[in-house]
Amino acid sequence: MKSLFYLSLMAAGMLAFHANGQSLYTLAGPVGLEESLPLKWTFNLAGGYDDNVNASNYNQQEAAFISTDIGASLANYDSVTQYSFSAKLGGIFYLKDLEGDTNESLSNSTLSANLSHSFDQTLRYNGSVSFAWQPEPNYSNGIANSRRDGDYIYVYASSSVSKAWTSRYSTTVGANYSMIDYQEDSAKTDNRDYVGMEFTNRYKWTERLAVSLGWNGSYCDREYGNNEFSNFVMAGAEYAVAENTSATLRVGPQFKYVETYGTKTYPSAEFGLNHRLSDRFMIGMFVRYSNEATNTYVPNNGSSYYSNETWRLGVNSTLKVTHRVSLNCGLNLISSDYTHSSSSANSDTTTLTFNATAGVKMMLTNALALTAQYSYTNGSYSGYNYPMPSYNRNVFSFGMNYSF
Repeated sequence: MKSLFYLSLMAAGMLAFHANGQSLYTLAGPVGLEESLPLKWTFNLAGGYDDNVNASNYNQQEAAFISTDIGASLANYDSVTQYSFSAKLGGIFYLKDLEGDTNESLSNSTLSANLSHSFDQTLRYNGSVSFAWQPEPNYSNGIANSRRDGDYIYVYASSSVSKAWTSRYSTTVGANYSMIDYQEDSAKTDNRDYVGMEFTNRYKWTERLAVSLGWNGSYCDREYGNNEFSNFVMAGAEYAVAENTSATLRVGPQFKYVETYGTKTYPSAEFGLNHRLSDRFMIGMFVRYSNEATNTYVPNNGSSYYSNETWRLGVNSTLKVTHRVSLNCGLNLISSDYTHSSSSANSDTTTLTFNATAGVKMMLTNALALTAQYSYTNGSYSGYNYPMPSYNRNVFSFGMNYSF
């Protein structure tokens, strides 16, 4: 039985998304077998207070707000063709006229769908699509460094085919596309599209360990600034530490071409861990280091940074204290080092964003729950301070959740 479990875990890891996917928490394979879910509807209503809506230290605006959304989810993992679907339609509404670039009403809507089909025991197709129209940032998708003006539209789509040539050796070929479009004119200088392809060979070394060697190419087409093309050659290992723990590590060089700057080589690495101690406690984490195309355009003079070396760290956990009370907490850290060419008159820039969240959910009935959530963010910058100087931000919310 355990051998079957580890085989399933390795298969799941074989199909994990690259870091440019819809969540960095998918770097490590899922823990345990996915469970099918019938159609489920949810409704959320919350009120809260934000002491720095604009995420600024020179135009700090505080406001109370109301957030609400309605959502649906469905999953089937029991057949040859497996699928999952989730959607949320909602918004955030501030209760005062705000000065600055933040609108009084922001969308908070998401959609995701996944499809997997086994043609036979050796050939499998995986596809996914996701859509988000919400305030930035969602730290887990790796598209941003800190809060920006207004909200953004984010689209991601991927498709891959995996072929097991033997019981140990398999190949995955895939392609993906993503885009981010900021809705405020002041933030559109970071609009960009990605087109990527990947080719990965994996070898199942033992029942628990699989090693891999792959290539990933990603072309970034920016609305403003220099376009970029990166080639990653990554060697990796995926290890089922136990039935309740999955870990993934990939390292290798990144060959990055930037228009007008040429090609340079950088190190890259990514690590993911998913752990499920029991039905009561779960934790996931990721670490990624790479040279990104995020926020590299300088609007005041039209120049661009040729290098953005970024560390991303995320931890997310839930603890079920009783059958009615559960706790959640999260931590995000993003450190970026922006570099101009040696001939540029502009200064280099470093940024550090820290975010921590904590919350509680208490079930009053099997369908109705009360929720409370807190988020703290600190952004610090040195060198050239665009798009914003250092800031602190606290957000509190209290609400209810109804599901049926």
